[in-house]
Amino acid sequence: MLALAVVVAGAVAAVWIGAAILTAGYGFDITDEGYYLLSYRWWSSNHLAPTGVQYIYGPIFEALGYDIASLRLFRLVTVVGIHVLFGWSFVRWLRLRRPEAPNTPLWEAAGIMTILAAGGMCFSWLPLSPGYNDVVLLGSLLATSGVLWAAVAVDRGAKVTAWVPAATGCVMTVMVVAKWSSIVVISLIALSAIVVLAAQGIRSVARGIAWAFVGSVITAGLMHLLVVSLNVAIPGIFAVNRLIANTSHSPSDLLGMYWSTGFELLLETVRQHTLLLVAAVVAAVSHQPLVRRAAWVLGMVGIGLSIWRALNDGGLGGGPVNMTRYTVTLLAAVVFTLVTVVVVMLVDRLRRNPEPSSRSSVAKEKVRGWVILGLLTVLPLVHAFGTNSALYTIGFNAFAAWMALMLAVITGIEAAPRVARAMTATVAAAAILAVASISFGGLWLNPYRSFAHSQLTTTASGVPSLASIKLDRATAEGYTSLYERLRPYTQPPGRAVLAFDKIAGIVLLLDGRPVGEAWVSPREPDRTAAGIEADCTSGRPWWGSRAPILLFNRKVTNREVRALSACGLDFASDYTLLAPPNETIGLQVYLPTGEAAGGHR
Repeated sequence: MLALAVVVAGAVAAVWIGAAILTAGYGFDITDEGYYLLSYRWWSSNHLAPTGVQYIYGPIFEALGYDIASLRLFRLVTVVGIHVLFGWSFVRWLRLRRPEAPNTPLWEAAGIMTILAAGGMCFSWLPLSPGYNDVVLLGSLLATSGVLWAAVAVDRGAKVTAWVPAATGCVMTVMVVAKWSSIVVISLIALSAIVVLAAQGIRSVARGIAWAFVGSVITAGLMHLLVVSLNVAIPGIFAVNRLIANTSHSPSDLLGMYWSTGFELLLETVRQHTLLLVAAVVAAVSHQPLVRRAAWVLGMVGIGLSIWRALNDGGLGGGPVNMTRYTVTLLAAVVFTLVTVVVVMLVDRLRRNPEPSSRSSVAKEKVRGWVILGLLTVLPLVHAFGTNSALYTIGFNAFAAWMALMLAVITGIEAAPRVARAMTATVAAAAILAVASISFGGLWLNPYRSFAHSQLTTTASGVPSLASIKLDRATAEGYTSLYERLRPYTQPPGRAVLAFDKIAGIVLLLDGRPVGEAWVSPREPDRTAAGIEADCTSGRPWWGSRAPILLFNRKVTNREVRALSACGLDFASDYTLLAPPNETIGLQVYLPTGEAAGGHR
């Protein structure tokens, strides 16, 4: 069975890893992905940004020659490597708590490969290029791995090696740089680490905190010296976040939205998979032959019905279009596992004078073990804090943590009825197979704001920034046409380009540099205007005599006119429409009047 688990999990991992490799050079989203890449392209010169993720991926993008496909492959390598490390860390910890587990490396291999397979959810719907969500997710898994390593040392009665908390502190600093709201999940992980270290006394806790602080300070110092001066980066991040605070959701509004959307998802999961969850309860209490037979029947029917629902309702599809469907499928597996372990423990506790040998391993867990299991339970949702969408939109990308929890339950309910153990293993296996379908769909069939892989056949000829990417034919030809039409005005690279709204990718493909923030949203016009004005506060804009090119995918409003006037530009007299929008892929392109009249350079 262990060998079969390794093969199946390895096949699932191969599906999404292979799909990610094959699609690295296909599709391009000019909105979110375009924003990421544009900020990375000018990471060292444009410091107005809501996060510091550009200081993490920007130097890497530069080292890769600004090749988009290569950056996507870099993301894949980090996802695979960190999930393998997390899986290894988890099974090291779990081995000590499952002394009766088979004494073979296949046991560890099965666990690691299963967790790696679950990592395919990182490619379920997000853009292929990495963003701040990747840093927070992967950082959370790395920091949790540090807690697991510390827990192993404590369980063995050994001193926790200094590098473990120091490396964890390093990771946490990078997470805060990438997304300040990651402090929520960082606090939870830190609290778990303190509980683990407390088993060795207050000195061990103090030592762990001290080394984590050292790692954090060293990381911040190296970033300051080698990447970007914190005196430059931090003010830019603070400035943008002050603007966001005035236009975005308040913390109380976000918490309310998280609760309502999460509760709706849970209700829908229970509604669609009621029989499966009932079967979990019956199986967990089936110590009598008659109940056991009923549990087998309920289990088979419940699993079959749930699979039918997933197939019939699109619960195995990937991509944004299927997000509300596949999350129900996977949450059903998680809820089933939690219901099973809770009922098994209740039954174990209610039994009179049970022999120690007849108790499941989960019932023997100590406080620090439960803290780690609790961390795995809430990690997928907590790491997503800060998003303006439902938590589950980002949370399920960390499905590997929930799969680790499932493995802990499967291996820890050995005293439960056989039907309960068999059903839990079957549901977990079904969830892994679902990940293969979902990740493949998200990469191949329904990629983020792009076309299916079969339609991506053409390179935008002559557009250097998109040289490694294939697009659908109409889009590729449109980008080539736009690039050639504007090439006399955009060379050399770095010309100021202002693009409204959510078309940062167009600025990237024109080799332009953004004015103000790289992100321009129609919902936050005041934030956009403030960013433009911030680039003019010195009295002379950075672009010198070459005023920005303006791109609009909508009507020009007085708000943009006022923002430009703060930079000494009069839209009515200083700008001229280059050509009718139908000649510039539907965009209104405005050039400085002198250049439009033939004075370009």
